[in-house]
Amino acid sequence: MIKSIESRLGVAILCLTATSTAFAGGAAIWSYEGATGPENWGQLAADWDVCSDGRYQSPIDIRDGIDANLGDVKVAVKSTGLSFGLDGPTFAVPYEKGSWFTINNTRYELQQFHFHHPSEHTLNGKQYPMEGHMVLKSEGSDHADAVMGVFIEVGDENPMLKQIWNVLPRSNKASTQGIQVNVATLLPASTEYYMYEGSMTTPACPQGVRWFVMENAVQASQGQIDTFIADLTAGTTNNRPLQMANGRAILKGK
Repeated sequence: MIKSIESRLGVAILCLTATSTAFAGGAAIWSYEGATGPENWGQLAADWDVCSDGRYQSPIDIRDGIDANLGDVKVAVKSTGLSFGLDGPTFAVPYEKGSWFTINNTRYELQQFHFHHPSEHTLNGKQYPMEGHMVLKSEGSDHADAVMGVFIEVGDENPMLKQIWNVLPRSNKASTQGIQVNVATLLPASTEYYMYEGSMTTPACPQGVRWFVMENAVQASQGQIDTFIADLTAGTTNNRPLQMANGRAILKGK
């Protein structure tokens, strides 16, 4: 399985986050609950069957990591002009070209970032109030093929989130013109991480996605978390349930 993790990644088509209010995502209608919810994604479109049948789906409970020399996370991320890509009542922030992470000896360009409530992954069974995802594309690839995950726990107000929370797209509180954000400041000070092979967590659930999940959480205030939940329409969640690990190797940097 370690060999599988080190093998060439397959095609991963990026789909942004959704909410429990059903909406058009690609060729079919999907949501986070009911008849179009995660348990039925594999039956909603002909090419979405991997959502139900795939053995390397995400998210998973991360535990029993195998110690490995994965190397440090090297960051060369610039600030980007704040804008929102909407998909239903939730959002993703597209990133301007030219920002890079080097992880496990591979260089990845940052594509966008978004958030889930509650966290999609769990760590040794623990679920966090939120999880941030940074969607990445390896150098030379023509598609997004990796994601970095950051757990967010209740604590102090988060300075990076403070920059954008009052202009969330559904709040319509202020213009985003002139606001610059740098998502790299969301990373924990200590960047040890877990690595495993999985999938995107929205339809069509393409596999061959390399996941880097930070071991250490960052903090956000309860008020900031509540604001995000309210922006998703009165407390609705937007997390895919845990998937079976099916014996996949989970590597832990040291």
